[in-house]
Amino acid sequence: MKVLLSIPVAAILICSLGCGGSLSSTCGPVGLNVGPAAATVNHAAAPPGNTQTFSASFQFSGAPGCPAVTAALVNSNWTVSDPSVHLSATQGTMVTAMCTTALGSPATVTATPADGEMFTGKAALTCN
Repeated sequence: MKVLLSIPVAAILICSLGCGGSLSSTCGPVGLNVGPAAATVNHAAAPPGNTQTFSASFQFSGAPGCPAVTAALVNSNWTVSDPSVHLSATQGTMVTAMCTTALGSPATVTATPADGEMFTGKAALTCN
């Protein structure tokens, strides 16, 4: 019985290291995703119709030997390229952007991890 139990445990250990390899130094976050990547809202609509919520999550390496990782929301510092777009917060895992006027071109909503990771994620917000 011990032999039968040790085989699945050994297989799990081997697969946790990439099914035969060691963990690559390229495993881990390689970027920051902001979602949705693009959104359009009507500035003349009543809240929440004139708002869009964005979230930030790490993008992980898909290199061979890297374990599968489910992206979790990342506490980020948020900015927007146009002052007429108001953000609900300057830090958090999510932010709500509110359009107060129509814009000629999309505003850029930017997130950078609050922990100092050197990644930047961006999304486009069109305010009609």
